[in-house]
Amino acid sequence: MKKGFTLIELLVVITILAVLAGAALPYVQNYVEESRIAKAKTDLEEIARALAVYETREGDYPDTGSVGNDGLSDVSQLTGRYLNKAPIDPWGSQYVIDVNGGIVYSKGPDRSDTSDHKFDNINVAYQPPLSLVSVKWVDKNQSGAVDFQNVNDEIQLNFSRKLSTPLTTANMADYSASITVDKVSSTALLKTIVSTADATLVGDKTVVYKIVTNDAFTAGQDSLLVQENHLLIKDRATPDVNYCLSGQSVKILPQ
Repeated sequence: MKKGFTLIELLVVITILAVLAGAALPYVQNYVEESRIAKAKTDLEEIARALAVYETREGDYPDTGSVGNDGLSDVSQLTGRYLNKAPIDPWGSQYVIDVNGGIVYSKGPDRSDTSDHKFDNINVAYQPPLSLVSVKWVDKNQSGAVDFQNVNDEIQLNFSRKLSTPLTTANMADYSASITVDKVSSTALLKTIVSTADATLVGDKTVVYKIVTNDAFTAGQDSLLVQENHLLIKDRATPDVNYCLSGQSVKILPQ
């Protein structure tokens, strides 16, 4: 006589399988999500390498505006010569190049990069952090002293990567107000010793100010210090990008 499972036994087996499946489901979901994040990071690193090659060959980064007017671009300009194809992130969205921020990113699982949804964005930097790397005093009148007799001396601020444009008197004044001149005996804001109206941008990475105060600093002894959380040549309407690293004292040296 053949024996089979009773209805109660089948229900018990099904219940056990359901419990096991329910217990395993979060682990499976976590694994799937981690796999997607890993895939996005791999894609972003490949795009970052393509951007480095693009900048070497073209002398600049892709045009902005194809995604919006805030310095954002998609990766379509890299396809063909720099990428085989424009990849889509694991959640079905385009990868975004933030030229001002120096990053390329995925919008993440929520497919949004608005200010209150950026917590799940996945970012990879393709430019070095924006920082003040060297400061030079130029003795334009060859007097041997920091002054503005006959011809204004100049102070050159050199940065790690390209600065945002356009350069305007307003945003240069805003930036100079965020830098402290650290003297041996005192401190002063950069804007108090230079003319922001005469500021110029040289070669995309160097800002030159004309000095309008005698004995404003001593080259070789005094330093400049970028204060925390101040914008660098960037409109305050988009304050979440293009910050300069702060708290790093840079000695003022003669050219």
